Amino acid sequence: MALPKPQTVQETPERRATFRTKIHDFVRQQQIRFAQFSNRVNTLHMMQWAKQFNPSQWCYFTASALLLITTFTDGSYLPFVALIAFVGLIRELINVFHRIWSTTLGKSFTLITYASTANLALAFAALKINLITGVEPMPFIFTLGFTTLVLMPFWIALSSLVMFMLILILANLWLLISIPIRLIGIPLEIHWEDKHRAILTMLMRIILIPIVLVHLINVMLPYIGQDVLSEQNGFSLSIGDDSADEVVNDSETNDKIMDESVTEQQRLIENAIAKFIFYFEAYPRSACIKSENEKSVILDDYTVLLISENDSARHGYDYIVKKCVSRVNSGV
Repeated sequence: MALPKPQTVQETPERRATFRTKIHDFVRQQQIRFAQFSNRVNTLHMMQWAKQFNPSQWCYFTASALLLITTFTDGSYLPFVALIAFVGLIRELINVFHRIWSTTLGKSFTLITYASTANLALAFAALKINLITGVEPMPFIFTLGFTTLVLMPFWIALSSLVMFMLILILANLWLLISIPIRLIGIPLEIHWEDKHRAILTMLMRIILIPIVLVHLINVMLPYIGQDVLSEQNGFSLSIGDDSADEVVNDSETNDKIMDESVTEQQRLIENAIAKFIFYFEAYPRSACIKSENEKSVILDDYTVLLISENDSARHGYDYIVKKCVSRVNSGV
């Protein structure tokens, strides 16, 4: 006896359309639920509280929390504290810069500041070239631009250092002046961008700026170098008194390690400048007589700077100034 065949439901266009409509309705319902959930999250009290603070304030809160962790634990998070606080301060400095730039007087002041900084950068780069080669930097046109570019982190750190010092001084003065005035009943903004917890933000800013300053100085030291700070150049960098002989051994060890690290970074920067001079500023062929392993830079009508590779030299090259003996006169 044969079993009856199961009946198959034929798929019609109407049935397919109904199925697509159900899928579309389901997806739309899920989107509506997700939007409602997002709206509930945004209306939470915590989210509303967080929106009262600007990004710079959150940087200060995070940096202050890490500073407290560093104070009560053995771990050292000071570099992260300085970096996070630096981000918040830079953001505020950019906003201040926009406010200054929006005025005619501010544009004039900014342009004068940029011109002065560029002049100082070129002078410092020229001094660096002179300390490496031992001759005047006038012939090194391309190296002057390259050295200025290499030293760009130094100028960024220096400008930030000056701005933060001014902010620290002005912030303390403004805080001392504004608190008594507010106690009298005169509404006075502690800081133009802080709409909530302005006094707390000002106190955190005063605490964090010195930490940022110390780390900015550490960034600047390899670019300055011992030669620039030598007594012969009229610069000196000394902290403390010569009569203070009581120094802890651990502190001496840490200072020695830091000095070695700074010296190594300084050597890398100066070696990069020396390599640029040898490969791009000096020439393998010259109108003056020289050996095959030397490159030359004409200093004037009578002298030439001869550069040769030497692994035992300070920067990997020897710099010798000689009288230019013309190849024409010598018949070479």
